[in-house]
Amino acid sequence: MRTVKQLWSNRYKSYLKEISKYGRYIFNDHIKFVLVFGFGGGAYYYQQLLKTISSDFPAVLFISIVFALLVSSGQITTYFKGPDLYYLLPLEKRMKGYFIRSYFITFLVQAYLLLMFLGVIYPIYKKFMLGETTSFIVFVIIIFLLKAYHLFVSFLHTSNKGILNRGLDYCVRAIGSFFFIYALLSKWNIFLLFIPIICLAVYAILIQTISQNKRVQWERNVKLDTSRLASFYRFANLFTDVPSIQQQVKRRRWADPIINKIKTKNAADYLLVRTFIRNGNYLSMFIRQLFVGAFVIYLVPTVIGKLIIGVLFLYMIGIQNMAILKQYNYHMLWKIYPYTNEENKKSISTLLYILLVICSVVFSVIALVKGMIALNFLLMIFIYMVFSVWFIKFYVSKRLSQSQKL
Repeated sequence: MRTVKQLWSNRYKSYLKEISKYGRYIFNDHIKFVLVFGFGGGAYYYQQLLKTISSDFPAVLFISIVFALLVSSGQITTYFKGPDLYYLLPLEKRMKGYFIRSYFITFLVQAYLLLMFLGVIYPIYKKFMLGETTSFIVFVIIIFLLKAYHLFVSFLHTSNKGILNRGLDYCVRAIGSFFFIYALLSKWNIFLLFIPIICLAVYAILIQTISQNKRVQWERNVKLDTSRLASFYRFANLFTDVPSIQQQVKRRRWADPIINKIKTKNAADYLLVRTFIRNGNYLSMFIRQLFVGAFVIYLVPTVIGKLIIGVLFLYMIGIQNMAILKQYNYHMLWKIYPYTNEENKKSISTLLYILLVICSVVFSVIALVKGMIALNFLLMIFIYMVFSVWFIKFYVSKRLSQSQKL
């Protein structure tokens, strides 16, 4: 590679190619339909929710917490790979331009995501008369400047382990940003407004001073980028086969009594249940989706809305957990079991039945707790169950027949 600029350009193009290769499988027609439907329904119920929010809602506190967390999060994407620990060491003194380009690209990507959140928060900003449209534009600029500041501190950490560990470093910057945003929206005195600004500036200067003449933290940067790409691969594996994915397995001793009660002679049942519980991705994602779905159903006021939201979450949970079977396509030990494809498909269908039944019951009970009458509760659980049966009998069966190579 002749120049560091050319090195960065090749790494960035390779990264985009890898993301786009799996992105077209993630954003397929089914997911696009769910997203469009979900965003449309979400926008409608968000509008209805705004009408019901009382005047004593702590809008300033809410906005300050949300954007303090958003601007403080995020790391510089350096596009490093494992072998760089050895092969790029001779270029270490010439890598400043490489990091600067990575900084600007990371800022543009995260600024775009921030802009989406700002668009969502604008109706609350306007409803509680925190300022006019012109002042909101100023607020947007300040949020972008704060994001640039936090990414700059992240940039400094490429050559410095930091004054504090990663968690404390994030907390210090998030708290400083919270007080600044809160003071800004509360229209505090200008002198009080400068206190968090000075604290954040001093913190950055202190890190920059310590970082001077320090070596690049190659292991830290490679680990962060490898972990980030591995997370994307695990997510993409929910939609298509990713042969190079490395699964993370967790012991989860608390689940042993549950696992030991499952009696089966089918090796596929045995393996898939343990994969779901002990894999670092499936169980945690299922729990998150279950809680988020239940929370949204609790907020939606109408029965039709609860039914639509519940069906959308059942669909997403089914699609993502159906991918459990795919990760064994390239595992030789999986192929030695004396079971047919039909028996293996039956195993994944049984697991999906259990998961969707759990979700159906939880969603319906949440609606009942909210004050729904018993007849609507029975209607909800009936429709959820019918959808689950249709999804597994027709959709899952067809997908496994087309794409699964066992």
